[in-house]
Amino acid sequence: MSLMSRFVLLVAVAAAASANAAPAFLQQKHQLSNRGPETVTAMAGLEGEACGADEYKRYKTVVCSIEESCKCGGTVCELEWCSKYVHEWKKEFGACLLKGCGEGEPKQQQ
Repeated sequence: MSLMSRFVLLVAVAAAASANAAPAFLQQKHQLSNRGPETVTAMAGLEGEACGADEYKRYKTVVCSIEESCKCGGTVCELEWCSKYVHEWKKEFGACLLKGCGEGEPKQQQ
């Protein structure tokens, strides 16, 4: 067999292999798009609410009571160490920050 015919044979085999691989890729993509939202949620590990009742109670105990004791207003506290302390805990609690320190009333976002 000549070098040219070997090259043509190699190209033909490669083309046939890639033609067979394409439908499998498309089939896999189709299967992924048919999954329901519960599958996506399970894969992401998300369930429940961001700030449950127990977590919010803990937030009020740790953050709100210290804010009140240190006379914090916004981002400034009367005592210097309180500002940093409260800020770090607010970051730790995440979504509970949006509920605020009121009686379960969410703060208005501006």
